[in-house]
Amino acid sequence: MPGKKKILIVEDDPRSLKLQRGLLEYAGYEVIAAGSAEFGIPLAKANLPDLIIMDHRLPGINGEQAIRILMADEKTKNIPVVFVTASVMGEDKKKLESYHFRVITKPINTRTFAQEIEEVLNGAR
Repeated sequence: MPGKKKILIVEDDPRSLKLQRGLLEYAGYEVIAAGSAEFGIPLAKANLPDLIIMDHRLPGINGEQAIRILMADEKTKNIPVVFVTASVMGEDKKKLESYHFRVITKPINTRTFAQEIEEVLNGAR
């Protein structure tokens, strides 16, 4: 793989962040992380990751609001997004999927998580 793919994780739960980071680093990705959307948005704009993993329920700006901000920016609007969340159901899940983002529910499957991320990086939604 020419150069490591860079993934930004925006996750406020330290245990979830540690797990996701570990799985992705083990799979060979470069991972940058933020504990809130307020920190994640400028990180995305500064680093232009290949993919953003966004928690839906975040303190302050929630994941959906953060993605709307990033989609409005010419530099970040085409970065693929995966929502990883425990709290999205029914209408909320349909709304997130209407943006054509993959939604992965918590607890994540540690056996398939990196593969699901790879699929999105390869163009699957």
